[in-house]
Amino acid sequence: MAQPNILLLVIDSARADHFSCYGYDLPTTPNIDRLASEGVRFEAAYSESSWTLPACFSLLTGLAPREHQAEAVRTLPPEIPGLAEVLRRHGYATFVASANDFIGPRTGLDRGLDTFRSTPQTAFWTQAFYRYGPQRLGWADWGGRWMTARFREWLPRAAQPWFGLIWYNEPHHPYSALWPFTTRFLRRRMSIVRRVSLVCRMRRMLSLAPVATSDDLLDMRGLYDGCLGYADHLVGRARAVLERQGQWENTVVVVTADHGEMLGERGLLGHGRAADMYRPLLRVPLVVRFPGMEPRVSNGIVQLADIARTLAAVGGADGDLAPTAVETVDLREAAERTGRSMAISERTPMGERSVLSAKKKSPAFDLTPHSCHMTSVLRDGWRLIHRADGRHELYHLADDPEERVELSAREPERLGDLLQTVEDWQSRVVPHPATAALTKHDEAIVEKRLQDLGYF
Repeated sequence: MAQPNILLLVIDSARADHFSCYGYDLPTTPNIDRLASEGVRFEAAYSESSWTLPACFSLLTGLAPREHQAEAVRTLPPEIPGLAEVLRRHGYATFVASANDFIGPRTGLDRGLDTFRSTPQTAFWTQAFYRYGPQRLGWADWGGRWMTARFREWLPRAAQPWFGLIWYNEPHHPYSALWPFTTRFLRRRMSIVRRVSLVCRMRRMLSLAPVATSDDLLDMRGLYDGCLGYADHLVGRARAVLERQGQWENTVVVVTADHGEMLGERGLLGHGRAADMYRPLLRVPLVVRFPGMEPRVSNGIVQLADIARTLAAVGGADGDLAPTAVETVDLREAAERTGRSMAISERTPMGERSVLSAKKKSPAFDLTPHSCHMTSVLRDGWRLIHRADGRHELYHLADDPEERVELSAREPERLGDLLQTVEDWQSRVVPHPATAALTKHDEAIVEKRLQDLGYF
């Protein structure tokens, strides 16, 4: 079989349990549902981290955060190839459009691209206009429509085979989708004044979390679902582009997210290093259409790094990505048999400067639980949240998928076994040698970037 085309669609901050194909009670994702009915829906897909930067590096390099060190160095070293780079070496035309500037020249993730497009909403001169004007009113999106149009223009001129990545920023907070999706899934009536006010408050999730009322949370979930519905609409438009060009049948299509989102559970909102490591934040949707593969649902454990390694293999670049000490699996094998033996996710603590800034802006939010390194391990139906300060949490997902009953005191042997798993994994998985020569990024610059995105 000739090398297939590859289209990777990433929906930022999309939690799996709000997709209708994953059992949600609202029809939020009809286009992705259709894709799932034609391909493979992975029930147990997990991100490597709780926020975009480390997650996108894992998705596009096939490495664990501990190996690529993105949270510390913020730059992809030349010695670590990205997915687009290795596919280009094997004859692929490459295209990326992103509404999140972590994916681009800022981090070195533009290497190996024939065409890169960033949205007007991320440009220095226009982002404030969009953010404080049309986006709040539902008159403009995060750039998803613009990016899909750029893909439509690029596709007829692209040589085959090609690799395309579109990184949609819906439904990243604050949740403001393009009309009419803005209010499509609200559970109750909401005035435009109320909506604009809530969107403004969502610019600072840490400040909002301790004071959010039940009505606030209900309305936020409705707005979030509207954003997810709009992202699904964009996925449908991308599919239509392929079908009109006669390129649907020979294209591998992947729909996923970099991480999930907290929507009020445990008093937490949004994502990032002050949203903990609970399941709504780490479990992500993953729907893949492989030409010629029968539709199915896979319960095998997979992670974002498996996407990079599978797509590299599909494109003939198997083995060209940097080696990893982490267990990986080809998604085609996970679809038919089993996945990884476990999923591990990590999150570094907030830096001192970021903590001081967050405390100043959000004094009511308790940052204590978020002040240490965290590791999540999922194995044999059990999930451990390992905290470096010793405040571990243990849950049995088979009986308690919402993680309501903490079992570390009742299951000391299981706790000890998973703690040893984390210790062994941390000793075995080490930074890639190329990261040693890089300087850690100035925290002040990082803080400003995260503030701009509304993390604190």
